[in-house]
Order: sequence, then C-alpha cells, then structure tokens
Amino acid sequence: MSSSSSTSGIADAAAAANIPPPSDDVSRHTLSPESELRIEIPNGVSCNVYLRFGSAELFGAELPPNDRPLRLTSTKVAIFTWHGCVLDVSNVDKLDILYVSDETDSNVAYVNTHAQLEAMRDEALATMGGGGGDNSNAPPPLNDEEDNGNNKNNNNSNEKFDAPASSRGRGPRVLLCGPADSGKSSLARVLAAYAVKLGRTPILVDIDASQNMLSVPGTLAAVSVTPDMVTAESYGTPSVMGGPSGGAGSMPLVFWYGSQDLTAHPDLYKAQLSRLGNAIDERLSGDADANASGIIVNTSGMIEDAGYQYLLHAIDAFRINVVLVLGHDRLYSMLGTHIKKTFEEEDSSSAPSSSKRRRPKLIKLPRSGGVSERDPSFRRSSRSRCIRRYFYGDVIAQQQARSSSSATDGSAPAASMAPRHQFSPCLIEASFTDVRLHRLTNVSLSASLLPISAKQSTDPIQLETIPSSEISTRYQHAMLAVCHPGAVERYEESGVARYLYVSGVAGFVVVERVDADSGTMSLLSPCAGSLPSFHLLVGDVFWME
Repeated sequence: MSSSSSTSGIADAAAAANIPPPSDDVSRHTLSPESELRIEIPNGVSCNVYLRFGSAELFGAELPPNDRPLRLTSTKVAIFTWHGCVLDVSNVDKLDILYVSDETDSNVAYVNTHAQLEAMRDEALATMGGGGGDNSNAPPPLNDEEDNGNNKNNNNSNEKFDAPASSRGRGPRVLLCGPADSGKSSLARVLAAYAVKLGRTPILVDIDASQNMLSVPGTLAAVSVTPDMVTAESYGTPSVMGGPSGGAGSMPLVFWYGSQDLTAHPDLYKAQLSRLGNAIDERLSGDADANASGIIVNTSGMIEDAGYQYLLHAIDAFRINVVLVLGHDRLYSMLGTHIKKTFEEEDSSSAPSSSKRRRPKLIKLPRSGGVSERDPSFRRSSRSRCIRRYFYGDVIAQQQARSSSSATDGSAPAASMAPRHQFSPCLIEASFTDVRLHRLTNVSLSASLLPISAKQSTDPIQLETIPSSEISTRYQHAMLAVCHPGAVERYEESGVARYLYVSGVAGFVVVERVDADSGTMSLLSPCAGSLPSFHLLVGDVFWME
C-alpha cells in the first residue's frame, strides 16, 4: 500500500470517529503507518501536540490521550507512529521546522535491536532461573555505597547477540557511541522505554558530562528506569530527571565531574567511570531480574583522541557486551580492530577459561533521518533549562478561581488554569567559615621525573580546600556539588580526597550572592532546611537565572 493511500485511510478512519476540525491556530497532520512528525522548536517557544486519532510515540514513550496535550518547549523531537495517527500542533507559526517524513528505516532497525536485547534478557533469566518481566519486581534505587538517597540500518542489526560465557545471568550491557548529534541520547531513551514496556528495569547511564540527560551539566549519572519515568511528558524535556523529588525508584546516582569539557580532568573522568561501573555491579549482584534487564550507556560525541580512549575505558568499566555505533564507519572499524586484537591476546593467554570474557558484539546502526545539528546557542540554552528544571521543576498548570466579581449572574466563580513551577527553591545563608569549598587540581608527574619503570604513587587527582579569605565574587553564580555526609565522614577520618570526588553527591546549590563585607554567601537550594553537609565541590559550571 502506498503512503498516500495509507494516509487517506487514516484520514477516513479519523473522520468516521467524528474528530472536530482544528482551530485557526492549530495545524493538523495525518501520518501514515511507520512515518513521523519532526518538530524543531526555537529557544523560548512552546507548542502543544494533541493525539486526535491512532497511536504515536516520542522516543518510545506513548503519547498521552486526546484530552491531555503534550507540551514541548525549546526542543527538537520526532513523533513516530507504527499504525498511523492524526496529530494537532499549536503555535505552528513560531516553530522552526514542522514536517512529516516516511524515511524511518532507522526506527525499524532500532526495534529489531531491542528485540535482540530482549532475547539476551530472556536467556539471562533462564540461566539464573529468575522470574519474568513484572513491574512489581522493580528494583530499589541505584545507590552508591556512600550515597543512600542522593539527588536527584544495516543488516547487522538483525544478528543475534551472544551473552558473555563468563557472566552467568548477565543481561545486555549496551554502550551507544558515535559523533555528536548522531542520535545517541534518543536511541538510549527508545531502548529504555521499550524495555520498561515489557516489565524490565534497565539501568540507564549517561557519561556525557557536557549535556547529561539524567542530571545537571558537569555530571555522570545512572538511574534504574521505572515506568513513571518513561512518559512522553518527561521525554519531551531537556533531561529525564530534572529535580530533587520523585519516586524512590527514580533517584539517580550522580557523580560531580565539575566541567562540561571532558578533557579538563581525564584522570578524574576515568576514575569516576570505574567507580560507577563498580556501583552498578554491586547493585545488580544477587538480583536476577535487574541483572537480566542490563544497562544502557549513553556516551559523549567525543570519538577522537581522548574521547576514543574514554570509550575503551567505558567498555571495560561497565563490562559492556554490546556496542552500538551510530552513523560512523571509521569509529566502527577502529573499535572492531581494537576488540579483535584485545580478545585474541586474551584467548591466547594462560588464564583459566572461566575468567576470560566473551568479546563484545559490535553493531553498526544507521542515523535517524530526523537527527539535526544543535548549534552552540541551542546547547547553552538546553543546559540552562536543565539546571533551572533541577531547581524549579516543570511548569505545570494550577487550577485557581477567578474573581467573584466576574460572575455577574450570581454563580460560583469560574476556574482557570495558571502556570506555576513544581518546586519552590529557597536561599540558605552560609558563613565563609562554615563552608568548605574544594576544587580539583591535577598532580601528574612527567615520566622523565620518575625513576625508570616507576609509576606515580600519589593520586593524580587532588582536592585543594579554598581558604575562607579567598572566597570572593568570582564564585558568584557557580554551581556547587554538595558532598554526601557518608563521604564527608570517610574523608575527615582518612584525609583521602578520593572519598569526596569518587562518590555520589547529595545534590547541588548555586551561589546567588557573595557578600565579602559580612563574610557570607547566599546559596540557592532546591529544598528548604539545612544542607546535608557544607563540604562543597567547585567546578567551572555557572548558572544565572
């Protein structure tokens, strides 16, 4: 059946359902099966999307029914339908891009990839004798050991994925890589959403500190994905998790890298990848369902030089068994050569076979035709909105009564919907002498300064405590990470800085004002009351409302 006849059939079915015509400021679009509506919304602009007929999804999450509009703000999305649908879009005269496309072969490749990942999950459960997918078996939050409740196509896509022989019951551990703006984050969300629909609880990991979709910029994060997180409303925002509140199963484990530049602290980045991988192993240990659900790791767009070394380190740190490469033949070839060489050397070693890993499956996937390049201003705006969402939450409609003077017939006052923020952040006044500001410094000795064959014995990452006399307005609008009390206790007992910077943080504050005369600073906090600790990590992430 041709696309035009399919569209005509959807339109006829929609007409039979007595859908009212759209208003003057609304554009109606009839999508044939396996097509998508691509929307690019500029900064500061919002639109509502109404599903009038059929079914559609945003990054794998179902669109809400007709009476609940999907509100999109300053974003670029593609709404896909498998069976056809009718969509109404408001505020179309202010949108950058709005068109329907049937070039969606990548979507088919992605769902085929999901099917193969599901086969790996079933095999892992059968190996461990675990139960099937059931939402009642959702795991508790992913927590670090020092952090209990922290803040918040090509044909290859149809090949069967083999589970590692040395990891009984281990489900798919997937790493997505490719250049910037190749659709990695979108695919990560799609795979997570499809898995959750089948009762799985995969751990979603984002190690892109420049634009993290689970937390604020400058962080690495992981979260056990639960059904309440996989909604079109949450997937239509700059980040999946945006604030300090939420259900117990949606609290991410967050490490503070402190910069949007991944080359700023390479030793710190690798150390945090390793610790995050260990934390995930500890979380999945002994839980057959969670272990079989596996993990999905989203990476940055850096694929050259240091970025490539980070990818290799992540594959080892997270015990990756499936690597998905999006739209980059050279990277696919480089990783293939590395994996082949590494595992040939391991196979030829004298180590017992039970301790040897199975080589990861390397799959090349096509980029989605809807992927568009994000210019620097769009990225900056997206980061700013992500931070704002952390402190203020989403803008939601609040029902309120109109003035009784407007009811001239004596009836009860009518109700209207006024927008408001979910959260109400507060300012905390802190003395310079009460806070402990720590900034990261690199201590890396040149090989020429070391004895032959010797290695550096000191930790290459050190913390420098900023004296209260040096606190000045240079820190105004700086985002600070609040160290978890458990990590602070270990740090004070041992003096080992690693306890602070390779631990999950308790949350974030922003320095709103620095008063050098009174020796105090005002900290914007998402929650009222005292901070969990006054040991704060400084980075180079700044935000101003």
